[in-house]
Amino acid sequence: GPVRVGGEIEAPALLKRVGPEYPDLAMRAQLEGVVILEAVVDRQGRVEDVRVLRSIPLLDNAAKTAVRQWQYSPLLLNGKPERFIVTVTVSFSLKRT
Repeated sequence: GPVRVGGEIEAPALLKRVGPEYPDLAMRAQLEGVVILEAVVDRQGRVEDVRVLRSIPLLDNAAKTAVRQWQYSPLLLNGKPERFIVTVTVSFSLKRT
């Protein structure tokens, strides 16, 4: 299975980060917060699966959609690319004017 990042195994560099689209309903409700996700990244550095660890129901899908578009550099173990699991946070905050 995938290698869990942490301890002596550092997460590879995040090459492409896509911000989430704020859902209209959450915006109208003035909902802010952080969604924590666990992402499984394939040997090419593409996110292949995402699951929610800390949920804000109105924001979860937007967070998952954004993280699925992220791209990492491959994780190399003994010179070979390996799948890995990384925990990521997606923050939602409304701009104040």
